[in-house]
Amino acid sequence: MATRFEERRSASRKWRLAVAIGCLFLVGCGRSKSAREEQAYRDAGLTKVAVARVAGVVTVDGGAPAPFTLVMLWDPKKPEGGVFHTICNSDGQFEFTSYRRSDGVPPGQYVVLFAQFNAARRLGDFEPPDMLHNLYNDPDKNAAKSEFQITVSAPGKNDYHFDLSVAGMPPASPGPHSVRELRHAT
Repeated sequence: MATRFEERRSASRKWRLAVAIGCLFLVGCGRSKSAREEQAYRDAGLTKVAVARVAGVVTVDGGAPAPFTLVMLWDPKKPEGGVFHTICNSDGQFEFTSYRRSDGVPPGQYVVLFAQFNAARRLGDFEPPDMLHNLYNDPDKNAAKSEFQITVSAPGKNDYHFDLSVAGMPPASPGPHSVRELRHAT
C-alpha cells in the first residue's frame, strides 16, 4: 500500500510531466506552423524576401486625418505590377504588410502615391473617380517631388508623415502611369 508521501510524489511527477508536455507542445506548434509556412512557399515555387517596416500617417490640408486613403509604393524598376498598397484607418494611419501584420515591404526605392477611390462591388477592389482629384496618383509627377520619394531599408520606419494639399487645387488629368483604379487578380 502506498504512503501519502509516495502518492503526493507520484501526483507531483505527473503534474510536472503534464506541464513539460504542454510546454513542448506549445513550442512545437509554433515551430511547425513556421515550418509549414516555409514549406508552402517552397511548394508554390516562392521565396520569402526580407522586408522593412513602412508605417505612418496621411493628413490633408494641414492636419486633418485622411481616412480610407489608399497609400501605394510604386517601384520605378517595375512599372508594370510594381505597386504595394495599403489603406489608411479612420485616423489616417497606415502600415504595409507583406507576410505578417505591419512587417513592411522589401527594401528599395519607392515613389509614394495616394488616392481615394470608391469601393467597388468586389471586396478589395477600388474604382474611379479619385476624390483627391488625381493630384497624387501619378508616379511620374510624384517622382519629381522629394517628399514622395522614400528609401526603405531595414529595420524600417514607422513615423512617415505625408500631408496632402487638396483644397483650392484644380483637378489634374491622369498621366499615362497614373493609378486610376485598383483591381485584385481573379
